[in-house]
Amino acid sequence: MVEEIVEHSGTPYFCFKDIDENKPSGSIKIRVETIAYFLSRHREDLADSRKKKIDIDRQLAEFEACIRREALRKRLEQIDSDERVARAFAGGHLPKIDVDLATLANSRPAA
Repeated sequence: MVEEIVEHSGTPYFCFKDIDENKPSGSIKIRVETIAYFLSRHREDLADSRKKKIDIDRQLAEFEACIRREALRKRLEQIDSDERVARAFAGGHLPKIDVDLATLANSRPAA
C-alpha cells in the first residue's frame, strides 16, 4: 500500500532493507549506487518535463498571438467596411436614380 502511494506521488523513494549481514559495506555500496542511478534518472525526467512544459507554453503563446492577429484583422476589415458605407452616405443622400413612372408601372409583377 505504501509503495503504491509513493509510486503515484512521482517522488523518488528508497529505504535500506534486506542488507546483507555478511557484507554490509558491499550491500550499502550497491544500494548507494542504485540510489545515485535513480536520482540521475529522476533529474533527467524532471528536465524533460520542464522542456516539454516550456515547449507547450511557447506553442500556446504562438496560438494565442495567431488568434489575436486574426481577431484584429477581422475588426480592421469591419472598420474599413463601416468607413466605406459612411463615405457613401457622406453627402446626406443616396445617388439620384432617374426612372419614369411608366417604367415603374410596367415593372410591377402581374397579379
